[in-house]
Amino acid sequence: MKIIAKQGSELEKLLKQMNEQLLREQEEAKDMVQEYCGTRPDAIGYGWVFGITAEWSYNLIGFNEKSFVPEKLSPNNEYKDNPLWKPNKRKKDAKEFIDKWRKKFRGIDGEPLSKFGIPVMDEKTGIYCAWLPLKNENGYYVSVGSSLLERMPSAKSEQFEIEV
Repeated sequence: MKIIAKQGSELEKLLKQMNEQLLREQEEAKDMVQEYCGTRPDAIGYGWVFGITAEWSYNLIGFNEKSFVPEKLSPNNEYKDNPLWKPNKRKKDAKEFIDKWRKKFRGIDGEPLSKFGIPVMDEKTGIYCAWLPLKNENGYYVSVGSSLLERMPSAKSEQFEIEV
């Protein structure tokens, strides 16, 4: 489901900031991996939890060339069909890399969305959902599961439109 910000709205400004942060941190994460192992990854996975999204994961580093074996990284064997890589936590330089990563990449907090009636994290019930602040040719939007509709105070707003 898409919650599309109306042009010129406060929500649009917020989603623009969030989307810019997402893209900036994605590039910074790729830069950091390249600095560490000498090769720029094609993809980095992210996690989401308790209303936070786009928390880039040092355990989900991907390269398009499936036969490529990156220096200083170990296979992440949790994903057999899609080879992903991670730092070897037993090595000192990997521990330093991970510490630096954890301090830098903390994700995007969805709490400001609640001001607009978009509860990606419900404080009372502890229910949270996956979400991402994205952009397409029509503008900025939040990609979110349709189950969020059940927890929204209203599906009508001057700030957004909903596309299911």
